[in-house]
Amino acid sequence: MITRLSLLAAGIVIASAAAAAQPANEAPAAKGPQQVTKAEFAKTIDGRFAAVDTNKDGSLTKAEIAAAQARTLQQAQAMEAQRIEAEFKRLDTNKDNQLSLAEFKAAAPTMKSSETPEKVIEGLDANKDGKISAAEYRAQPLANFDKADANHDGILTAAEVAATRRK
Repeated sequence: MITRLSLLAAGIVIASAAAAAQPANEAPAAKGPQQVTKAEFAKTIDGRFAAVDTNKDGSLTKAEIAAAQARTLQQAQAMEAQRIEAEFKRLDTNKDNQLSLAEFKAAAPTMKSSETPEKVIEGLDANKDGKISAAEYRAQPLANFDKADANHDGILTAAEVAATRRK
C-alpha cells in the first residue's frame, strides 16, 4: 500500500513540478514527455514532507501520517462524489433527479459486431470463392488445437491449454 501511494505521489509530484516550472502564459509542449529536474523533484518532495510534518519537528509520526492519509482520503472521496454527481446529472436527461430505466439504457454502450461478414469471409475463405466451406471453417481452429497439443497425442490437457495461454 505504501509503495503504491509512494508511486502515485511521485507521479503527481512529477506532473505538478513540471507544471509549476512552466510559465503561466506558456502552453505545454504538444509532444514528448514532460521533464523535471532532480532538484525540482526533491523540492516538491520536501514540500510534501513539510505539509505532513504538522508539528515541524523534522520527522513524521504515526499521527501525522494518519492525519495526512485521512485528508487525502477525504479529498479523493469528495472528488469521486463530484464525479458521480456529474455523471448522474448527465444521465438524468429530463432533469427530475431520478434515473429511469430508459435514461439508464440510453447511456449504456451499444454492442456491435467487431467484424463485417466480408472480413470474416476474407479471413476464412482459403480458395477465394466467396463462401466458407466446412473444411475452411474447421481449418484454423484445428490448427490451433494441433499447436496446443504439445505431445501430439490428440488430447488437450488443462496443462497444455494453460501453456498455450501463457505464450
